Amino acid sequence: MATTIDDNAADEKSGKSIWRLLNFRCTRIERKWSGDMKLGLIMLAAGNSRRFGSNKLLYGIDGMPMYRHILLELKKVKAALEEQGHRCEITVVTQYEEIAQEAEKLGVRFLYNLHPDEGISSSLKIGLRVNREMDACLFTVADQPWLRWETVFGLVDVFLRDGKGIACVEHDGKTGNPCVFSKKYYGELMELSGDVGGKRVVVAHRGDVAVMKVEDGREMVDVDFADGRYLAG
Repeated sequence: MATTIDDNAADEKSGKSIWRLLNFRCTRIERKWSGDMKLGLIMLAAGNSRRFGSNKLLYGIDGMPMYRHILLELKKVKAALEEQGHRCEITVVTQYEEIAQEAEKLGVRFLYNLHPDEGISSSLKIGLRVNREMDACLFTVADQPWLRWETVFGLVDVFLRDGKGIACVEHDGKTGNPCVFSKKYYGELMELSGDVGGKRVVVAHRGDVAVMKVEDGREMVDVDFADGRYLAG
């Protein structure tokens, strides 16, 4: 079983006191989006970690399993957006019982990927199927333990303000996860196959992509190896 944290602390951080705790202020998003948004927050956590040598998502970083960092950040994003009147739903797609159990404890919907060898596209489509009524879906991977909730929230802000169909983060000219896709791209996402993610759709529609620059490139690091290249510090 993955490491747990104090439930009261988790509730406090995900509640309305989130602004005081993180000393982060924001005003209601002034956006081109018409009305309040229904947003799916989908965490892809079903990878086989072949390069890592073991299940990296359960690897402890700063006192908790790697995947849990992202999951708790998504809960903060959900709380912040719902405080603004948006409707959000977090979905975790995984092949691991430990992650599913932790998601359930935190009140988060989880789905099993019974065929993870079919690549990341299989997890993406599983998550998208149950979120097709949403106006947009944000996809994030579970091996970016230094990604901050403010960055994810900021990406949603950019998506709503710019009125583009896609929004993604960028550091030093390189785009990466997370990414937001409006409903009009669900069809193309559902056509993906193999170990191909949403980047293919991003590349195909460069003119409809809003980009949010991330100052700290560490937030976008995917931890793929256990040799200390990214785990130090």
